[in-house]
Amino acid sequence: MAKALLSSRLKFSIQPSLRWLLLLCPFILLSPVWLTGKALYWGTPSSQFIPWWWQAWQTILAGEWPLWNPLLGMGAPLLANYQSALFYPPTWIYFGLAALGGLPLMAWVQAFLVGLHLAWAGWGMGRLISRLGSSELAQTVGGLAFSLSGYLVARAHFLSINAAVAWLPWVLLAAYDLAQQPKRKRGLLMLAFFLAMQWLAGHAQIAWYSLWLAAAWTGFWSWRAGYWPQVGRAALGLFAAALLAFALSAVQLFPTAEYLLNSQRAAQVDFAQAATYSFWPWRLITLLAPNFFGNPAYGSYLGYGNFWEDAVYIGLIPLFLSMLALVRFWQARKDRPLFFFLSALVLLAFLFALGANTPLFGWLYDHVPSFALFQAPTRFSIWLVFGLALLAAFGVDIWRAPQGRALYWSRLALAAALAILLQSVIAIGLLAQGAIHGFGIFVWAGLSLGLVAVGAAWLNLNAPSKTGSPPRWAWLVCLLLAADLLYAGWGLNPGADLDLYREEFATPAQSSLGAGRVYLPAEDEYSLKFERLFRFDDFYSADPGAIRTSLLPNTTLLEGIASANNFDPLLPGRYRHWIQALEAAPAGLRDAMLAAMSINVIVRVGPDGSQEQVAFEQKDALPRARWVNCARPVSTAAQALAGTGAAGWSPNDLVLVESTVLVEEVCGLGSSGRVVLLAGSANTVRVQLDSPSGGWLVLADTWYPGWHATVDGVEVPIYPADGLYRAVPLGEGDHEVVFNYRPASFALGLAVSTLAWLGWIILKRSKRELR
Repeated sequence: MAKALLSSRLKFSIQPSLRWLLLLCPFILLSPVWLTGKALYWGTPSSQFIPWWWQAWQTILAGEWPLWNPLLGMGAPLLANYQSALFYPPTWIYFGLAALGGLPLMAWVQAFLVGLHLAWAGWGMGRLISRLGSSELAQTVGGLAFSLSGYLVARAHFLSINAAVAWLPWVLLAAYDLAQQPKRKRGLLMLAFFLAMQWLAGHAQIAWYSLWLAAAWTGFWSWRAGYWPQVGRAALGLFAAALLAFALSAVQLFPTAEYLLNSQRAAQVDFAQAATYSFWPWRLITLLAPNFFGNPAYGSYLGYGNFWEDAVYIGLIPLFLSMLALVRFWQARKDRPLFFFLSALVLLAFLFALGANTPLFGWLYDHVPSFALFQAPTRFSIWLVFGLALLAAFGVDIWRAPQGRALYWSRLALAAALAILLQSVIAIGLLAQGAIHGFGIFVWAGLSLGLVAVGAAWLNLNAPSKTGSPPRWAWLVCLLLAADLLYAGWGLNPGADLDLYREEFATPAQSSLGAGRVYLPAEDEYSLKFERLFRFDDFYSADPGAIRTSLLPNTTLLEGIASANNFDPLLPGRYRHWIQALEAAPAGLRDAMLAAMSINVIVRVGPDGSQEQVAFEQKDALPRARWVNCARPVSTAAQALAGTGAAGWSPNDLVLVESTVLVEEVCGLGSSGRVVLLAGSANTVRVQLDSPSGGWLVLADTWYPGWHATVDGVEVPIYPADGLYRAVPLGEGDHEVVFNYRPASFALGLAVSTLAWLGWIILKRSKRELR
């Protein structure tokens, strides 16, 4: 059906080796990192992903499931942290390499796996274009435009986005098969598999936008295949595939759902947060010149916000071909439905991505579910990039040498491209040597635009005039496109020496930490992170080693240091509220709260944010496990948190517990208990204590569902304490208290996923089709 639909686009044969560019180019792009023995570090690789995976690996080595992370915040879920993607199969490669070569080898393979996902995205796009009936050259152009687009390459350091987007073409490929033949089980099973892989990859926003696109895609192609009866059958198939995918990935989704309900995102995010990183309209010009506003890889970015969120460049040739395809689709009546579908996709993507820059997003935020769940509306531009890349592939097969009036305009375009190139060369000659800032940014952007435009205009004038195409011309098209995209993405994912990821990396504060926690106040954290180490205008502005010596969260996991900070995207709601209260508290109360958190080192950053200004302030901290004489009941966490600021509260003498059982303050006789925190593990905490007159054991760890406590082998309830901690009542005598994390959400998810994978395998091997 698709081949008939696209019959107006003439086919031609190209050497099979052309498509290997889809696999080769991503590794060329990342070669300055992985080929030189370096590792990705800028942003999330060093501050989130590698620390998460290293902590998970240490927990696995200790013989436990990596369910809980005791070293971040006041303790937080690890597996349930969706972006950690611990059940995503490629993540297991990191664990295997950690077993072979430790932390440095685990960090080194990041760039290789990023390249692998980019290649997988390109190959999948090529397969999808092939299934739609287009030529091999079209597959290569569309695959390169998608996999090496600014959207994927500039965000490649955001490993969960990189992984999730890579599965999008495969999801749509399976959805297309399902739309054509809804009764064939292969399409349904493969769609479920690809959806499950994307959902396990760890980025909910991309997965959700992909599911929307898959639904629209399935509806369109099923309507083209058999009108409304086919749409109904395909819709049922899509629902069944999504349900099966949910079961396949339940081991991740069930704990994450529980975490979401107990996180700072339990309710919708406010509009200001949801609209953060709305597409800056002026960045549309970067569809022509990706570095028009500079580039952080060269320390010259002058644009609004950060570079990668608004990166949408797909190459000059694909942009031209996408416009060509839209014109021809409109002219060919039978292709007009495809014109309307892809035009609507591109237009909606742009309008949604604008976010707060139009009234539309505010209306959608108020009235349409899911728009209030995520921030960064600019990420809707994945639809834009996909739509333009697909249109470019369609444009390849109708690309013919211009004739008549088109020939006149094509020659004029070549002259304009030469003029831009010549003016840029002259301007560069007049600028100071090496100038890449200020006006020089636009000059260099014009130079690259002129070079590519001249090549594209020449290729257009020499395009085939009839069926068949010279292989040399096809190679020139792909090589020019590859060079254009590689240049645009070069340096956007910087690497650091593997010394950054040494397992023993001495920090100035390590000797004074003891058994307590370190804390980096919010203002200092922001200054250190975004004004010194991870500046948006310059990726090479700081020594990568400072990331670890400054104890920036979450790099403390690499040291095995307990930090009261947490740079996870999901945070326990109680922890988030406590930190907000801490930052707003007056000095005296703040000191008491810090002591209760067991903070004995505070990181301070000077006004200029330089590494020389980082200092470590020693504090008097209470132990992580402490005995408290009196408990006062409250109804809610908010009341408990407010009570910590009231007169009479002292972390040594009074704990505020949330309880419907206690109706009045309960105290022991005032004799202080002796508490000894025994060696524990990620999911277990053991405490020995002598309680001469009864009282309360308070553990300065986050209260969270799934934690169980036993006193001398008998299970007892854990009370939320002071709005954040865990408290257990104790009678007189010597006791051993054991806290153990056994979340039912994980056990249930593991059981559902195990059964679902067994069912998927049985169905895949069965020869019976769906009825």
